[in-house]
Amino acid sequence: MTSLNEDNEKNVYWKRNLPVLWIGVFLCCASYTSCIPFLPIYLLRDLHVEQADANFWTGLCFAVTFLGCSVMAPYWGALADHVGQRKMAIRAGYGLALSYFLTGVCQDVYQLFLVRALCGVVAGFVPACMSMASSSLPESRMGWGMGLMQTAMASGSIMGPLLGGYMASWFGMRMSFYIGSLALFAATTAVLFVVKDLTILQKGSISTFGLLRDLKDSLKNKELRFIMLMFFMIQTCVMTIQPLITFYVGQLMGTMGDGAVKMSGVIFSLAGVAGILAAPFWGKRGQRYGFIKIFALVTFSAGFINLFQIFVADVWKFAAIQFIYGLFLAGAVPNINADLTVVTDRATRGKAFGLSTSANQFGGVVGPVLGGALGAVMATRYVLVFIGCILMAMGAYSYLTRAKQRM
Repeated sequence: MTSLNEDNEKNVYWKRNLPVLWIGVFLCCASYTSCIPFLPIYLLRDLHVEQADANFWTGLCFAVTFLGCSVMAPYWGALADHVGQRKMAIRAGYGLALSYFLTGVCQDVYQLFLVRALCGVVAGFVPACMSMASSSLPESRMGWGMGLMQTAMASGSIMGPLLGGYMASWFGMRMSFYIGSLALFAATTAVLFVVKDLTILQKGSISTFGLLRDLKDSLKNKELRFIMLMFFMIQTCVMTIQPLITFYVGQLMGTMGDGAVKMSGVIFSLAGVAGILAAPFWGKRGQRYGFIKIFALVTFSAGFINLFQIFVADVWKFAAIQFIYGLFLAGAVPNINADLTVVTDRATRGKAFGLSTSANQFGGVVGPVLGGALGAVMATRYVLVFIGCILMAMGAYSYLTRAKQRM
């Protein structure tokens, strides 16, 4: 139970912390989506990679970042419990700003690969901000607040590709990376000077051995293991579908020209719009009825909606189904994030967020590989239906094994 003094601190600081953390997460996600989705163009135009090798190097540069993040996130999360989430956000923010700047000055693909590996190692700005938000928010506003933070991620993911496309067209890809670096620098500086860290710090040794032992102890929490599994599954499902969408839109439109690319962008944006509209709503419902109960509802419903992909015959029906699917799936992450604050102590929340981030990033490694493998043996619409079945199974499993036990 939090003390009266802790509650007073939250009442004083959460209204100041939340806007800065929201803007920081928004700028971080916008910087990422304004630059990284255009890596193939950067490889071809600026680094002069052959067309035949571009896909290979793009996949490698994506994978090494996800892999680095999945390995390092638990360590950074455990360290945060000793030194504070604010310091971890500052470390990650300035580190990412540096990596984006270095990406802009790369002269060949090998340098780019090393910089992308560095980006994965230093990453962690968004989970640190999420953890600080959860530590700042009063319990009565936890679901709403985490839903609002989710809209920062969704908003950044919408604005990023639009801004990145125009910046690359007007100024070139290198300038896009420099602007992304500047945005991250500004966001991190705001955290440095404005945000008050309310994390309860653990005392004692912060040796690597001690941190690893703490992580092992954290994994004994079966509720945390469940949340890690759900993070992994959600990200795997999302990343299984995402690489297939552009090609599927081209199939539905009967062309792979500029029209298909623009339409794919619209559909990606619709998913982000759905997140902005729905995430705070589902966060409030989770606060009222139980986070896992709502998580089970939205994942099962999103999966059920995806089953209708089998009847899709044109791109507009596909877009409509994707939007409705996004309205439900938008409730998954804020509720599972909020439940993380229920099943873990504030003093160990850094490790918990680090482990959940690691599971999420590992899903980012597995998802594209799974999507490529499934896309090679079945039509895309059946891949979408398959993912729908997985989401329905996740919802049913969550309800039967967790939500019912908490009633």
